[in-house]
Amino acid sequence: MHRPAKIAVIYYSTYGHVRTLAETLAEEVKASGAEVTLLQIPEILSDEIRGKMHAAPRAEYPNVTGEMLKEFDGFLFGIPTRYGRAAAAVSAFFDATGGLWATGALVGKFAGVFSSTASQHGGQETTALTTIPFFVHHGISFVPCPYTAPELTDNSEVVGGGPYGAGAIAGGDGSRQVTAKETAIAKHQAKHFTKIVSQFVAGASALAKQSAATTATPAVAAGEPVLAKAIPTTATTAAATGAQESAPYAVDAPATTEVAKEPAAAAASTETPAAAAPAATAEPTPAPKEESAAAAAAPAPAAAPAVKKEQPKKKSGLFASCCGGSAKNYD
Repeated sequence: MHRPAKIAVIYYSTYGHVRTLAETLAEEVKASGAEVTLLQIPEILSDEIRGKMHAAPRAEYPNVTGEMLKEFDGFLFGIPTRYGRAAAAVSAFFDATGGLWATGALVGKFAGVFSSTASQHGGQETTALTTIPFFVHHGISFVPCPYTAPELTDNSEVVGGGPYGAGAIAGGDGSRQVTAKETAIAKHQAKHFTKIVSQFVAGASALAKQSAATTATPAVAAGEPVLAKAIPTTATTAAATGAQESAPYAVDAPATTEVAKEPAAAAASTETPAAAAPAATAEPTPAPKEESAAAAAAPAPAAAPAVKKEQPKKKSGLFASCCGGSAKNYD
């Protein structure tokens, strides 16, 4: 059994809309079977400035640090829009992750984005688009929010969010709260994101177990069968060929087969007169016997070629009379 995916929902919120979306996503991530941690990006504004902006009180969730990112398989970043891009606090947090980039600590992780704007076309898509380069440089895979959520194509009312991620539309004064359809899109994004990350974690775990099992298998000695099939080696080849390995003759010599014995006369015909001469002089014998020995040692006379039967001469005929041919040329 593989471990559950570890997902962090990390957000920055000034008026509470992104926080509401973050809490919705975190609940759905947990319901989808992953371990979830809700974190917020540290504030860079003073309490005085936040008071002048009429900002909502910050929640009690822990502040995220760069080192904490290494603990998770994926992140869902909640980013409010400032002039069509991420708020300054979010950019400052991203800019402080140079050490993680230098060591490749975030390579292979996943991320998604959700946002909030004052108006319907206030920059939710551009905020996501300008954040993707951060993911690219860290080797993080961006996971969109697919159109399988029916609320993304509902034009019956103003709805925040899109294929780049869930979103809310707060209004110019921040009075508009997250709607039911925007909440549904956020849940859909969280469920899809958790599915993608969990599949990756499960696959990586299975591959790790397979690799460990392969490494634990004892090494096979040379010449031993592997998967019930012998490995051809010099030793096994020599054993298969038997005495041929040390035979004094060439490997490509024709195979010897038993043939019928030739008559004595044919065997004698293969001997040379030079070889037969010493045998004749080794022990003197009467002349008649020498003649018979010489006759036996002499090569058998070659068979006379068959006499070709003389063919009758062709008649000159019409060809000879018209072309000067002669019958004697047609022997």
